[in-house]
Amino acid sequence: MANKKVETCYACDEISTSREHVPPKCLFPTELGIDYRKGLITVPSCDLHNGKKSDDDEFLLASLAGIIGCNDVGMLHKFTKVNRAIRRSGGRLLDKVLKEQSVKNYDLPNGGKFDVMWGKPDLKRLQECFSLIGRGLYKHKYDRVFRGSVVCDVLYVPTNNRGWKGYREFVVSEMAKELVNTKVEGHNPDVFQWVLGPEDVSGASCGRLTFYGNLVVYLAFIPETFNAENHKNLFDIAQSVAKPVYIQKDGQRYRIN
Repeated sequence: MANKKVETCYACDEISTSREHVPPKCLFPTELGIDYRKGLITVPSCDLHNGKKSDDDEFLLASLAGIIGCNDVGMLHKFTKVNRAIRRSGGRLLDKVLKEQSVKNYDLPNGGKFDVMWGKPDLKRLQECFSLIGRGLYKHKYDRVFRGSVVCDVLYVPTNNRGWKGYREFVVSEMAKELVNTKVEGHNPDVFQWVLGPEDVSGASCGRLTFYGNLVVYLAFIPETFNAENHKNLFDIAQSVAKPVYIQKDGQRYRIN
């Protein structure tokens, strides 16, 4: 009998012990009367990158479902599964999701009131979650582990840095062009869609994740062979310049400092 192929984790070189849903299964609702769990993606995973990250999965769910900008599916998921998780944690889950919290009260056209929680998201932890999702999708698409770093830009989180805002708009416009001819995937588009673009000769590529219709994250896959010391991006260079610095391309101009 032929030896069974030994699978390794989607995110490291450890031998896999289970299958991990990418993105986490908890993001896909079961209580809304529609099957939102069609064709879910799983990849081989070690203990560290599956069972031991269940806290990250719950954090990600609470960070996405119900946020301003998501669609009705995300909002309804918030008022069912997410609210139960928040109550079960005694509010600790919400404290992990948002720092410097404040509640603002809004008047509805029908005379009712609506409370909205504001705060600063844990962006570093969010980026780590999205990076792992990117690695999982890469493993699913290419059947190999990505060797390098996966850099995330969470577009639905605004920035007050004028230069970074302009640079981000430029980079996103370039990534969108790279992805325009690549098929968008996802059997449950109201919950999650994804696209990974073609790799260039160095092995670099980009991707896009879309959660609950409107929450967009861009990914840059940077291979381990890339030597960052030999490359300085335009944003970093522009920060030491006193006068306004712009990138101009295709009739658009982006201020990057």
